[in-house]
Amino acid sequence: MAWGGKVGRMSVKVRNHFLRTSNRRLPEPDLPAGGIVPRSVMRELQLAQLPIPDRNLYTSKLVQLMQAIEKNGG
Repeated sequence: MAWGGKVGRMSVKVRNHFLRTSNRRLPEPDLPAGGIVPRSVMRELQLAQLPIPDRNLYTSKLVQLMQAIEKNGG
């Protein structure tokens, strides 16, 4: 049985139309455009639930997470 059309990659025009009209989205990059701190680090800070008035604790945790990201290569 023959199949109509060829199976292959989507062209740029077809892919743009597909992404524009479908509910599927490409994953967002971890580092937002123009950002300094990756989303994953901010998520970890939020999950840590540090006390708000303690800036030193917040800053030390941020530095610790950023060093871990650099050590692991992103």
